[in-house]
Amino acid sequence: MSAVQEAKTRLDSLIKKARVDMYKPIQIAEVLRQSRLQGDIDVSILDDFRNPSLHWRDEVTKRLLGKVSTSSARYQHDVWNETAMPLHLLNALDKENKRTQGDVERYIYLRFNERQETVAGMIAFIEQATPKNFSLKELLEKFTKQAGIKRSVDKAYEIIAYSLFETVVSALQATIKVSVPASSKKILGEFSDLAKVLLGVEAGKPSWEADAHIYRVGVTNAADRGLDMWANFGPAIQVKHLTLDGSLAQSIVDQVESDHIVIVCRDADAKVIEVVAKQINWGRRVRGIVCESELIAWYERCLRGENAAMLARPLLRRLSDGFKAEFPQAGAMVAFLEERGYLSVQPDKSWRVA
Repeated sequence: MSAVQEAKTRLDSLIKKARVDMYKPIQIAEVLRQSRLQGDIDVSILDDFRNPSLHWRDEVTKRLLGKVSTSSARYQHDVWNETAMPLHLLNALDKENKRTQGDVERYIYLRFNERQETVAGMIAFIEQATPKNFSLKELLEKFTKQAGIKRSVDKAYEIIAYSLFETVVSALQATIKVSVPASSKKILGEFSDLAKVLLGVEAGKPSWEADAHIYRVGVTNAADRGLDMWANFGPAIQVKHLTLDGSLAQSIVDQVESDHIVIVCRDADAKVIEVVAKQINWGRRVRGIVCESELIAWYERCLRGENAAMLARPLLRRLSDGFKAEFPQAGAMVAFLEERGYLSVQPDKSWRVA
């Protein structure tokens, strides 16, 4: 196998493993483009481009996705490791990219475009759904069976759980109240400024009441095991769509500082969590375990149960809004490809996208 073939095989592997955002392949594309057009970096010297490549990539993803990677710098730099795109393979791609006047860059972005079109199909499936025909089971199967987006099923799972939880909590019209008893009037007077910041109460205003809500923490990185959602009434919510063993199940709970943890996971993994909870005595911190079959059953109730008139439309709206926010479609993708000149030339046969 030639150096170029080996490098292309590795690149294809990275693209296959990448999530929908494809941050690492785009980072590679931007290094190749910088080397080809500016000639101010040497791809055999990592310090020439390691940090600048993050900025080059971010400029593209801000334009095409409306966001940038929030992973740690160490995780982002892993793209240049021996198991990803080491410098000797990057050097082979660099030479090939210059020889073909940008075919390697073009190849990466056309593969990225394919991935986005697949996600667009998922969003269309949700937007076209009605309370009568929507099937959560079918949506999950689409994510797990399509190679282009399979790696992003954890984010889909998180949006699905959030949409359900917030819809039901809002429909319940539940409220929360924070109050300081009259017996604490003296200390509240002394620490009124601190209490206002921490609790929202102060001298003269010792209590308040608000609607209960669930909130998503936001975009998390691929290796993150941190908090996914939190409720203003207590629980911290972890969503996991991966295979759990005892040590990982324990780490999930240990890394979330809350006395009321709700874990959302696949049915098989729920059993692992239950067993570990009994063994190491942190089960008291886990308020509940929600498994996939329960999510599907609760969706059925919301969409076609006795309270569907109140719950169905808000649930589908939150689901659609969540997917569009998490996977924003790059409406300017064609303009980007044309601007870069990727559509104006016939690529070398080795770099054609079927």
